[in-house]
Amino acid sequence: MFERSQEFTSLVMEQKVTITESGRSGAVIYHGSGGQISGWWEFAGGNALAIVGMGGLSEWEHGHTWAVDRRSEILRFVAEEVVRQKAGGRRYTLDEDSGFIEIV
Repeated sequence: MFERSQEFTSLVMEQKVTITESGRSGAVIYHGSGGQISGWWEFAGGNALAIVGMGGLSEWEHGHTWAVDRRSEILRFVAEEVVRQKAGGRRYTLDEDSGFIEIV
């Protein structure tokens, strides 16, 4: 019975987003059960605080096939995590075609 629990635990991985900073930009990395997806962020101007780029659909189809069916869900999760971790009280807009997230 203990072995079955270990196997189940190793198959189930929580979603997580890691954000790194390097001056006025950095990396945004989504970690999920199928792997990880690396994106970038940079400070913006005007009404936007920052822009996050997680790659367009064709990029995912070639590099992250395990995640294509969950792309919308993953992009929303990343957007919500960026706001929660770095921009509390802000909102986001999401362009699913381009994979761009604008923190406003």
